[in-house]
Amino acid sequence: MRVGVMGAAGTGKTTLTRYLAEHLGAVVIPDHIVTVLREQGRDSWKGVGDAPQRKKVREDALRRKISAEASEAKFVSDKTVIDYLAYWLQNQSEHEERPANQAFVEKCRAAAKRYDVIVFLPYREQVDYAPGRQQDPYHNLKVAAHKRGLLDLWGLPFVEAPYTFGEDIAAWTERHLARFRRSE
Repeated sequence: MRVGVMGAAGTGKTTLTRYLAEHLGAVVIPDHIVTVLREQGRDSWKGVGDAPQRKKVREDALRRKISAEASEAKFVSDKTVIDYLAYWLQNQSEHEERPANQAFVEKCRAAAKRYDVIVFLPYREQVDYAPGRQQDPYHNLKVAAHKRGLLDLWGLPFVEAPYTFGEDIAAWTERHLARFRRSE
């Protein structure tokens, strides 16, 4: 099963990804934005001020995400290419010419077809602090709306399902993902 886990900041994407991958016997595909930023000695976008530098981070992370997902038959992906696209549209697209925007959108759209199901974790107004995590509830609401809207616009297979920390993952999986399983 190829599962993408998405949602706004603090919804539990990374935690659910780890538990779900272990339960399904699948590989975890990490958030490559975090990887690229850490390689630059950063734990967040702070200090990545100019648009060309941000573009380079976003394109490198997307390339890595797509490559990692393409190389695995069974995975759970922490953030999806739809997450990457939502942030591109929100923060980068206004600084780019049409061809760059079109290329990013098309790469994401093609790669999104790889998921058997995308788990959309619902928006939470209050989120726990973590380095690099956005705390502004209005920013996070806007991000959640972009992501949820892209799922609908493109008709991608998804389930909107909250995960409560500590919840039994086997029961959660049966309740929310059973209908998306393909014969493996």
